[in-house]
Amino acid sequence: MSIFKSPTPSAKFLAYHFGGWLIFSLVNVFSLGLQSQNHTDKIVINIIIVGFTTGISTLLTREIIYRFSLFDKNGYQQWIGFLLAAIPLGGIGAYIATGFGYLYYIFVGYEIPSSFWEVVVSNWFYLTILIFIWSFIYLTLVNQEQLRKAEHDATQLKLQLNEVKMSALMGQLNPHFLFNGLNNIRGLILEDTDKSRDMLTNLSDLLRYTLMAHKHKTVSLRDELEIVCQYIELLKIQYEDRLSFTLEVNEDLMGERIPPLLIQLLAENAVRHGIEKCKQGGELVVKITKEDNHMVITVINPGTLIRESTKESGNTGLGLINIQKRLTIQYGDKTYFGIEQQGSQVVARCHIPSSPLQLVV
Repeated sequence: MSIFKSPTPSAKFLAYHFGGWLIFSLVNVFSLGLQSQNHTDKIVINIIIVGFTTGISTLLTREIIYRFSLFDKNGYQQWIGFLLAAIPLGGIGAYIATGFGYLYYIFVGYEIPSSFWEVVVSNWFYLTILIFIWSFIYLTLVNQEQLRKAEHDATQLKLQLNEVKMSALMGQLNPHFLFNGLNNIRGLILEDTDKSRDMLTNLSDLLRYTLMAHKHKTVSLRDELEIVCQYIELLKIQYEDRLSFTLEVNEDLMGERIPPLLIQLLAENAVRHGIEKCKQGGELVVKITKEDNHMVITVINPGTLIRESTKESGNTGLGLINIQKRLTIQYGDKTYFGIEQQGSQVVARCHIPSSPLQLVV
């Protein structure tokens, strides 16, 4: 068990720490004009003593900062803590440094420049100032690092939260999907067994796709359109001639990525709340084009857009709200979703950015 409260400094930290203080000591020697002395060993011993004394003193200050949790104190308490640490450490460091210097001078036979205690007091003052400034800089850097880490952690938490929201939204689509499919089968199973068997096969494929899509944030446009076509075929068994389907898409766009079940849900909404309400049925049109850096998905159906329909059917409102939320979570303000009345048709339009998907935080 370590007796120190501060994190064990890495070799890199120690190298930069003592290297920095030795450089400071070198600059200090030149600024004081000590390089003009005839004996080079005096310059070297001065650099070494000052560098290592300040280096060790500031390391001990670092230990005091952690031991007394100065990071958690307010500004006034931190200043008091720095002073209480710097004054004794400065005195001890000055005494040791001056002592080593005098011992070296005596050992080599140099003349002692002045009174020992006068030098100690002078060095005490400067070393205390250095420790105090270093403590302030160190605390500022550590606070910035902790703030950066906190922001990083907050970003990760937001990403995880958005992923959970995405899973919840996707989870809401499954019962919606299953409910409609089973209702269709129930209506046909006594009328046409073969068709109901085909419908079950299609429904099985659709459910499998839904389960797989739930594990992915995006799917290829090709996969999505294949499942949309299967879905339309399933609906045609029920609607017969009342439903026609037109798909307009450039083959070059088939590799683009989109959120799973996006077009399927738009098509489902168009049929259930548009074509189904038209006595003569109508045509469902899905157009996919490229505009600038966005893929534009347009779904057109005959009918009347009645905002109150979201009150009439919770499924409609839930589906469209889910689309909006999913797009916002996945693309932020880089996406667009809107539905409007154009003449006798209802037009839903999505803009999907072509850039790689990144969950918005």
